[in-house]
Amino acid sequence: MSKGKALTARAKPKPKPKVALSTGFSRPTSPLPTALPPSRVHASAYHYPLMLDDESAIKELLRWFESIEEARNMPWRKKWLDPAAFVGKEEEFGKLLEKRAYEVWVSEVMLQQTRVSTVIPYFNNWISKWPTVQALAEASHDDVLSVWKGLGYYSRATRLHEGAKAVVTNSGSNICKVPSSVKALQEIPGIGRYTAGAVSSIAFGEAEPVLDGNVARVLSRQLGLYIDAKDKKSTDVLWDVADQLIKNVAGFPEKGSSVVPGQWNQALMELGSTICTPKPKCGECPIRATCRVYAEGESLARKKAVPTAIPDIEDACSLCHQLDTEDLATAPDDVSDDEDSAVEEKPTKRRKTAPKKQANTLSNYFTSITPSKPKTAPSDPENEDSAAPSTKNPQPTPSAKVIPYCALFPKKVPKKAVPEQDALVCIIEARRPNGKSEFLIEQRPAKGLLASLWQFPQSTLPDTKSDSATRKAAAQAFVAGLEIPGVHDAGYDVGAKVSS
Repeated sequence: MSKGKALTARAKPKPKPKVALSTGFSRPTSPLPTALPPSRVHASAYHYPLMLDDESAIKELLRWFESIEEARNMPWRKKWLDPAAFVGKEEEFGKLLEKRAYEVWVSEVMLQQTRVSTVIPYFNNWISKWPTVQALAEASHDDVLSVWKGLGYYSRATRLHEGAKAVVTNSGSNICKVPSSVKALQEIPGIGRYTAGAVSSIAFGEAEPVLDGNVARVLSRQLGLYIDAKDKKSTDVLWDVADQLIKNVAGFPEKGSSVVPGQWNQALMELGSTICTPKPKCGECPIRATCRVYAEGESLARKKAVPTAIPDIEDACSLCHQLDTEDLATAPDDVSDDEDSAVEEKPTKRRKTAPKKQANTLSNYFTSITPSKPKTAPSDPENEDSAAPSTKNPQPTPSAKVIPYCALFPKKVPKKAVPEQDALVCIIEARRPNGKSEFLIEQRPAKGLLASLWQFPQSTLPDTKSDSATRKAAAQAFVAGLEIPGVHDAGYDVGAKVSS
């Protein structure tokens, strides 16, 4: 009896099928047919990254990036520092590596929500003023903010400064103060998972993934994921996929650090910012052969019947949203290169001039565009990144009906309304007995919008619909409650003009 219990307690569970990704995307036992819109019936395994089994696609992407790497003249893009080239020169290598990691860190922070063309002069000025993390740590905060002036999102400058001071204070290395691991990098104030992955892979050659808006768009199209790429659950899935890809490409863990991880991550980011944009240039894409969404668009454009494999309930995809037929119908006119744009209302009035009412069938969704002679799209000065030079593949030009379909991915969701507030701005003048004047200013909080910047005293109005008299009374009460130490004792004549 006791022996039976012991055997039961130690019994091993039956082995489960090997899963390639922690997300549950198992490698299909046989090639899966292309999912046909709008139903897109498919199993979870449909999203298995085809690039994992296509070494030629991996090489093609890396080769493409190598050919255009210097096209945009980004000063932070430099050759990888190979430790093997510095044997016996460890101290020199450490200084160069620290500077390289610091430059990647600064560039990634500056590039957040900011165009490359805008960042380049700021980056050059920043590095010329503070060429090392040590120099930045020793700078005054006001000086840091003044150099950042005009770049926007000033809290980024504060985080960079605080991070530099933390690195210098806490570093336990005399060779390179900036840590190489993602875990250690994320312990630095202001460095999140994306920046840590960028620094670790680009500067140190570690097989660590990155995921920004550009990479998320590339991966969602490659995998055929019709998801809100900014949703927490979707983001976790994409991080897992990015991690699986880079470790496969870099040969982790058999191979150590190398140039490959940094090149791979930069290739994905560059592809997303110049070719796989919200309005994609599929004809120039080096990896469209492994793109699930492109294959779906081709099937739809050709009206080609594809055998539909109905998956078991437990195998069916639970991530993808349902494609809206109105999205398909209006896709040709709805394409925008603004990745943050989202349609608040369905533009259902687009086809007023149609000679007759068309049936709401899938076969009509992409027949309104008649292919004409190929023409070069004009460069968009407002989207400079997508107009950068690139190496085109000698593949057939994709149908004009395919690209609008690809532009639907990832799923776009309406932006949340930004709350608006009215504020009192008070200009308070203090006049000296000799006639000279000074004006009162205050410093904003260290965190939040326009962090640590100086401004005229402000007070938020509780009611945005208040009338002129109410606002004037609120301003007078606010000014009366201000404490200005030393002003009255010095003989100043303080006056505040309140106007509605």
